[in-house]
Amino acid sequence: MKKTITTLLFTLLCIFASNAQDYTVEPASGTTVENLTDIYITWPEGSTIDVDMTMMQGGIKTYMVDGDNKVFTTDVFCGPAFGNYVMLTMMSPTTDAGDYVVEIPDKMFTVNGNAIEAFSLYYTISGIPTSTASIEMSCDNNSLSNIFITVSPCTELQINEGEGVEAPFLIKNDGFNSHVATQYTITITGANTATLTTGKEIGNGEYTLHIPKGCLLIDGKLNKLVYKDFRISAITKVENDKQQVNVYNLQGVQVVNNGSTNEMNNLQPGIYIVNGEKKLIQRGK
Repeated sequence: MKKTITTLLFTLLCIFASNAQDYTVEPASGTTVENLTDIYITWPEGSTIDVDMTMMQGGIKTYMVDGDNKVFTTDVFCGPAFGNYVMLTMMSPTTDAGDYVVEIPDKMFTVNGNAIEAFSLYYTISGIPTSTASIEMSCDNNSLSNIFITVSPCTELQINEGEGVEAPFLIKNDGFNSHVATQYTITITGANTATLTTGKEIGNGEYTLHIPKGCLLIDGKLNKLVYKDFRISAITKVENDKQQVNVYNLQGVQVVNNGSTNEMNNLQPGIYIVNGEKKLIQRGK
């Protein structure tokens, strides 16, 4: 009788141990989906599931797979067990096309008293993937007529000619009166460089340049949305008179101390700070 009870207990333990790893996932790992929002992990009916409360938020993470790299995209919240299943919820929208991996840490779940080892779930969101490359923007001569961009890493930069693609645009930041100041035309200038140009004159003020997602193809992938703030300040000419001035160069070195504007004839032409204002000195020796 004792041997029979021992055998029965051993058999039940084996069943519980196998049930711990016997789970199903919806949507199934390895499938293509339109987006990632909720994932359900279900064990057989009658299973007892415990969730590590310390890892319910931020313990599970989602990454986009970009070549040999994994790029973090969002934390995943895991609520308590609902009978024989748990629900994982993305903390931020995961809709960009590409390959993803959801990594579940070791001992996140305990099923029938057995801790579950770390495991991963794999998904593909349909469409053209989004590149993780960085986009740097700059301008010359205090002007936003031409903006230069450099993409890295990138071996082939192209303009996306698809329908509904939004062109780069410039927002003038003016409180409730903020508005689109201009749109830009993209010209590819190299393997990883391009220039944004506009025929519209951009006045002084504070601006934000937006490069919408997908207007460029970076090695066949869509660019991510990027934006950058610019400030354009007035540059005025200085005429010769007897006004007393203090003049600094752009490195902050004082070159005229309480002198007359006539003394500035000895300065090299260029941009200086004259009595606290940026000015263009065109006459010099």
